[in-house]
Amino acid sequence: MNEAFLVERILLVDDDPPFQDGLSRLIHGALKPMNPEILRAGDGAQALDCLAKQPVDLVFLDYQMPGMSGLECLQHALEKQPALAVIMVTGAGDEHIAVEAMKAGAMDYLVKGSITTEAFRRSTANALHKRALMQTIEKQQAELLDAERQRVMIESLGAACHHLGQPATVIRLYLELIQREELSPHLKEMVLQCVQAADRVADILQRLQELNGYRPVPYLKSALNEKGDASNNIVDVP
Repeated sequence: MNEAFLVERILLVDDDPPFQDGLSRLIHGALKPMNPEILRAGDGAQALDCLAKQPVDLVFLDYQMPGMSGLECLQHALEKQPALAVIMVTGAGDEHIAVEAMKAGAMDYLVKGSITTEAFRRSTANALHKRALMQTIEKQQAELLDAERQRVMIESLGAACHHLGQPATVIRLYLELIQREELSPHLKEMVLQCVQAADRVADILQRLQELNGYRPVPYLKSALNEKGDASNNIVDVP
């Protein structure tokens, strides 16, 4: 077994205590270096309750139990934890049930009466390998989704900045026109502060737009040309 797949907690789901005892001894022998904690459940309901309370690395699930069948328990468990490593345990002659369980999401199966140390290790390694692959896929999907969300957010932000350029430029234009008027010292200071604030807004808009790769637009650069004509200096935003 590949010891890279660490196992800290195992859940045994079976209504036969002697079988649980035997499987526990086999686990401790086969996974001795890891010394995993072993939890027990006597039926499907107890198993689901246990899974809801704490993380489990590996589940050995008996198919034939009173009340909820192992297959039903498997389906409910995977609804909550799609990457849960479950090994279905069946009786001799029930291999067709194991096939159904594999189709339903079990990662491997064992047959009671034929569970050797080698078979246990092979089945466990196979289940943990599949779990690792599923976890990798889930992580990559989450990263792709996050990247797409960021892309949409940045593009939306860039577009918003782009369309704010026109009104921002008009505001800057009128501030420059007001500065040309005869104003009291107090009003001149107020207008100057407004111009400086507008320039800061312009700088922020342009930086945000450049972040998205949009064509930089010279927002709020002097809106008036040397002749005092603003007609050719207002940025036309489509």
